[in-house]
Amino acid sequence: MSGPAEVAAGDWRRTAPVGMVAGVLASLPRAALSIVAAIAGARTIGDRGIMAGLLVVALVVTLGWVVLAWRHHRYLIGPDDLRIEQGILSRQVRAIPYDRIHDVALREPLVARLFGLAEVAFDTGTGGKDEAKLAFVTRDEGARLRDTVRARRAGVVDAPADATMVQEQEVARTLFVLTPARLLLFGIFEFSLVVLAVLAGAAQQLDFLLPFELYDWREWREIGGGPLHWLLGLGLAVQVVAAVLGLLLLIPVGLLTGIVRTALRDWGFRLEETSRGLRRRRGLLTLSDVVMPLERVQALVLGTGLLRRRWGWHGLQAISLAQDSKDQSHTLVPFAQMAEVAPVAALAGLPLPGEGQAWQRASAGWRNHRMVLSAVLPGLIGLGMLVLPLDLPAGAALPAAVSLWLVAVVLAFRQYYLWRHNRHALADGLLYSREGWLSPRLAIAAPAKLQSAELRQGPLARLGQYADLHLGLAGGTLALHGLPVEQARAIHSALLARMAAVDFSAANLHAPDPPAT
Repeated sequence: MSGPAEVAAGDWRRTAPVGMVAGVLASLPRAALSIVAAIAGARTIGDRGIMAGLLVVALVVTLGWVVLAWRHHRYLIGPDDLRIEQGILSRQVRAIPYDRIHDVALREPLVARLFGLAEVAFDTGTGGKDEAKLAFVTRDEGARLRDTVRARRAGVVDAPADATMVQEQEVARTLFVLTPARLLLFGIFEFSLVVLAVLAGAAQQLDFLLPFELYDWREWREIGGGPLHWLLGLGLAVQVVAAVLGLLLLIPVGLLTGIVRTALRDWGFRLEETSRGLRRRRGLLTLSDVVMPLERVQALVLGTGLLRRRWGWHGLQAISLAQDSKDQSHTLVPFAQMAEVAPVAALAGLPLPGEGQAWQRASAGWRNHRMVLSAVLPGLIGLGMLVLPLDLPAGAALPAAVSLWLVAVVLAFRQYYLWRHNRHALADGLLYSREGWLSPRLAIAAPAKLQSAELRQGPLARLGQYADLHLGLAGGTLALHGLPVEQARAIHSALLARMAAVDFSAANLHAPDPPAT
């Protein structure tokens, strides 16, 4: 909530002054391209005096704006709510009642750590779109804020706001730890060529600094010079071998990129059970410490990959009533065996399905429609190549049409195999949905915490007597496709009964299952 507020000026606090320096340094990587472009543009002026004067003016204006922003950004720990005031030209005072703050997370980016600072993020359940943050405060101030807000949210109205509280010494049970050896193996499976995409994007943004035209193949040919002409003169077989060797060189690049990205994100990953919920700490350059209350977990997603599945490696993520922003994903177990994942899922109240689970598939009508729809386009194009007067080389029409028909058959059988592997079940008050063939994904949802359940039927669905069931989640999506109409209605009714039995205004979202019908 936002709006004007009348409070005593002495009650307000500001973030750490050195946080201005940390904030400017932290923003430099994001502004790197703009800075380079500005310097390149300034060089075209020619007069070094004018260029230096413009740079000084820009620096003074930027630093002045930073100081003004810091002076107008302050916070107040009130008796009933937390208030954050910010803005230079447009003022805003945001009042957040303590009962709306689900938890307080401390994050320490690399630059902030150098100055002994931390960023305090107040999880208000807005899905990361408008979270309240204070950047940056000292570590002690961050701990004081976290403890004070948690105490007042718990109803301790006399929790001190003007002195550092003694942090609670609770016994935390370790659920999962990502060891360095496991982290290295995880990074290998996270093979990525994103570094090439980053370099290509940077080259496109800074192409005006390059001494040649980036997208002119003739200039690339001239850059290659003699070695390229020599290679082109060795024949097709040698060229193919050279191309294969060039692709093989990408393998170490992809492996190194995956390892580095994984280490930066998940170094020191630790998941613990505390009295407030699941506490996760991770990060190499940016340390994060977040707590997710168990009552907010709507669903769990168990995923794996094409290769890691062969060796039994899986990852577990949570979808909660307040999904965090992208860089704060609710990863509970990033890389583990099923025996390590199962206890965490059970603790969250969403146990993995047993071996004897009775699974159900989508209707055969939905399967047949999907097969036909996936094959119709390449099939029609292939037919058009034979019957339409196209300007094709002699004898090329039939092979091209046959190739497209083979593609149509492959796409149709792909839908068939997906249908065989996609399953769902409603058992023990939980909804299970398994999707995927090569990289299966298992979703486990608590019907009591779903926000909506919607039946959808298009023209083909009405013809084939099936329906899609779409379930509302705060931070994700879950849908059951192609259910027989009667089964879809039965599941829909059971979910609505379960949802109606829960009072979402209460802190405890667990409610008894409705009587079976």
